[in-house]
Amino acid sequence: MLLDKELVFSDAQAVTTATATASTNYLDMLAVGDPGVGEPMWAVGQVDTTVQASGGAANVTFALQVDDNSSFSSATTIYATAAIAKATLVAGYRFMCVRLPPIPAGAKERYLRALITPDTNDLTAGKFNIFLTRTVDLQPATPYQRASYSVA
Repeated sequence: MLLDKELVFSDAQAVTTATATASTNYLDMLAVGDPGVGEPMWAVGQVDTTVQASGGAANVTFALQVDDNSSFSSATTIYATAAIAKATLVAGYRFMCVRLPPIPAGAKERYLRALITPDTNDLTAGKFNIFLTRTVDLQPATPYQRASYSVA
């Protein structure tokens, strides 16, 4: 997978509360052009650090939002995952790998961001990577950890 640092919304972003948390970065589509024109763009999200929560159970929802202002005061959600249980959100788990949906017809949306929303309990650990890319690895990652084998 090829990554462009300008298309990274969250780079090992920690989320520790049970409130919606905006991605560290957002994309100004007027400055870079609509990323969905010409070639398909993929929105990819992956767990960087395993999620843990105070009080036990917790779910996390991930979304992509657009808005006409960088404060996202009237954001429109263009994609959202279902609630994903804490036990599923282990390091390396890919929670999102979807072609970037089109911006709603007639919308004057300029900015694009990711939104991470835990529910039920505050997270005590958990970091996430969310980014756009033109190339995506559709094969699952190897189940073997790097340290479990050697190269001769």
